[in-house]
Amino acid sequence: MSRRSSGLSPALLAIFARPQELEAALGAVQGRGLPFTVHSPVHGADLLGRLNLPPSPIRFVTLAGFFAGTASGLGLCAFTALRWGLIVSGKPVLSWVPFTVVAFELSILLGVLSTLGALLVLGRLPRFRLPGYYDPRFSSDRFGLLVLAGAGSEAESLRAALHEAGAEEVRDVDA
Repeated sequence: MSRRSSGLSPALLAIFARPQELEAALGAVQGRGLPFTVHSPVHGADLLGRLNLPPSPIRFVTLAGFFAGTASGLGLCAFTALRWGLIVSGKPVLSWVPFTVVAFELSILLGVLSTLGALLVLGRLPRFRLPGYYDPRFSSDRFGLLVLAGAGSEAESLRAALHEAGAEEVRDVDA
């Protein structure tokens, strides 16, 4: 099967033993402007700083869920009070002070549920199949760098740069 018909593109997968080696390789890859993916068994602030990732849009989804919860909590209380007017001791039907408790609880609930939904959608979870190039060592003790390098002399010079950075293994994969 040809790569064109399968939708796969040629890439290089480099495997590193230490995060310092991966960071050195990232410098070489970022200088070339090639798209890449990093696989790491641990969370590292230094590594995240090198990736120059944009801020996550999940915070806006959480804020929208919070406001939707507030509006629906206040709306639910107001609708209930107006529909079944339980007038007690001459107090107003729309008593906003006790409504804030319900509005606060629904704000938290919808904020959390919208955050969870956004994490699942944006993280493309759950993943029932791992990509074909994924190495199980990335979940235990090795770091991986997948670079969409194309073919030809550019791929060979990138392969040499990854070996110079300290890659234990560099192999051709389809990503």
